[in-house]
Amino acid sequence: MSGQSIYKFKGRTEHSAPVIGGSLYLWAGNQPGLPGVHDSPQKRKLTSTVETFSFSSARWSSHLTRGTPPLGVVGYSCTTFHSNIYYYAGWCGHDHCYHNSLNVLNTLTMSWTQLHPNDESMMKKGYGGMLSLEFEGTDYLFMVGGRGTAPAVKHRQFQYDQLKSGRVQTNEQLLYNLSNGQFTVPSVSGQCCPPTSSFTVNKINQNKGIMLGGLVTDYDGFSFPTNNVYIFNVTHNTIVSYHVQYIFYNLGISFITKR
Repeated sequence: MSGQSIYKFKGRTEHSAPVIGGSLYLWAGNQPGLPGVHDSPQKRKLTSTVETFSFSSARWSSHLTRGTPPLGVVGYSCTTFHSNIYYYAGWCGHDHCYHNSLNVLNTLTMSWTQLHPNDESMMKKGYGGMLSLEFEGTDYLFMVGGRGTAPAVKHRQFQYDQLKSGRVQTNEQLLYNLSNGQFTVPSVSGQCCPPTSSFTVNKINQNKGIMLGGLVTDYDGFSFPTNNVYIFNVTHNTIVSYHVQYIFYNLGISFITKR
């Protein structure tokens, strides 16, 4: 467009870009200039900025947020509910440092609120998935899968695969009640997905979702890509999961993850 400056932002990976209303919201992710440290003023400055793209004007803009952004800036899980964007867990950007805090960005006020701090009783991880679901008149966040550090507490209905990289890959699942702010660990009925990370998960309806692909663990502790498809629905604090397709392609190549 003649006479208008072009907004430029850094390239990035391992991020999410949810849509609310007529805008796309872009926060954090692995990008040039991200300090490889746990926390610093430079890192806070970078992660305090949210960039938005307006579909009506076809323009990007930058917004400085209020409050304290989370430290899990890479490979976090993200979902929306009304005007809020929820961010869960994520890799810190250095060493084997992962988080499991739950934070929300109010897009009307562009302010952060921490709903649940880092918790040693739950696995710290990244590269999982999260959806907002509703059943029995209550709204929930559903978290599934990911890889990170070995948890202090392992739940018997889930698996925790030790990877050659030193990380742990899991199929652990959690429910967070948006009304009372409580986490619960659901039971699982049917065939649960294997420990998986870096997959896609999408909502089908109010209490049903679908998982596709991702990285699963081979017998030697390496990760390789799969095209597994799982459909699940949530009722009475139970994840009912049934398997749709199981065809994987190894192609003789070990797919080794760094984080």
